[in-house]
Amino acid sequence: MLDNNTKLKMEDGRYLYFNKEYLDFYKQELLNVLNGQDYMQSLKFAKKMMMSQEIKANNTIEGIKDDLSVIDEVIKKIKSPISERERKRIINLFHGYQYILNNSDINKDNLRRLYDILSDGILLERDRVRMGEYYRSAPVYILKGNRLDAYPYMGMDSDRIDDYMDQFFAYANKDDCDNEMDVFIKSQIMHFYFVYIHPYFDVNGRTSRTVSMWYLLNHESYPYIIFNRAVSFAQRKYEQNIVNARNTGNATLFLKYMLVQVEKELEKEYLIHSIKESSGIFFNKEQSQMLEYLLTMKGNITAKDLSSIYNNYNAKRRVELIFDEKIYPLLEMGILVNKGDTKGFITNKKHNMNLGINKKYVKDVDPQKVKNLQLDKYI
Repeated sequence: MLDNNTKLKMEDGRYLYFNKEYLDFYKQELLNVLNGQDYMQSLKFAKKMMMSQEIKANNTIEGIKDDLSVIDEVIKKIKSPISERERKRIINLFHGYQYILNNSDINKDNLRRLYDILSDGILLERDRVRMGEYYRSAPVYILKGNRLDAYPYMGMDSDRIDDYMDQFFAYANKDDCDNEMDVFIKSQIMHFYFVYIHPYFDVNGRTSRTVSMWYLLNHESYPYIIFNRAVSFAQRKYEQNIVNARNTGNATLFLKYMLVQVEKELEKEYLIHSIKESSGIFFNKEQSQMLEYLLTMKGNITAKDLSSIYNNYNAKRRVELIFDEKIYPLLEMGILVNKGDTKGFITNKKHNMNLGINKKYVKDVDPQKVKNLQLDKYI
């Protein structure tokens, strides 16, 4: 049984803990979405998430915006109009995800190998952990601009890291989970504690999230792989909850945040899967991504709003390209419909359009599985 006292030591002598009973409601809400969705419980589903959307999400969390088409080009070794450093940020995650799929043991040596893969070619030599060492050997100053009053702060003293990482590995390898929800909760405690220790000069965030995915894969908890995407749509709250857990030693609100965000993303997956099943129409990753974004925004938005997620386009043509390449194909397929004067997802004043979801493709959707999406507003 997963204990709410993690026995993971904080620097002030407390142990990290969480309130299990408080989280029960949010666990059940998430499980209600997953109930009956067998396709989400497969390694195939996890790989689909990992090798495109989770790469995009992991980079988005760190302020790097990539099209799914660009990610595909990099993975397939097709020439792409991005810098070598940006290319490495994509391909390193791809190789890192392949590594955790093929190496189950979460230990000191395997983590060092994962770090080498994720950091290859994107760090200055002074910011890399030296060969023959496992962690940083000097202080690190953690800065997140001006978004949080609690930033910046000093990372843990380097001479303490070995001891705290030993606790991390002991926790990661303790057999104490009774069910998949325990596994997810534990993966996110590991996620937080790794960030708290901050064992490297850089790439701590993407490494912590990759290690959490590693733990989920080891325990075949495939639907929860989507948590990177969940975080990418609510980053400020993510950072605030990490800071709160660091300051209080109480991870409850961080875990609640992760449960709620993952529930929202799995609702989108369920809805998009239902539309595909009902319509019999195939649409690609880019079109799926556009639907996910529309469902996230939940409001009357313009192409200009959407253009911020496609920063590889020429700025002068961005708005037109969004509609021509991303929106109109969904309209032509009948997934989106012009609602005329009725409020919809997308407004295009130039073409007098208010676009919403075609209601004939969502008539069989279980409303209890899309409670966060407020779908009735857009059909």
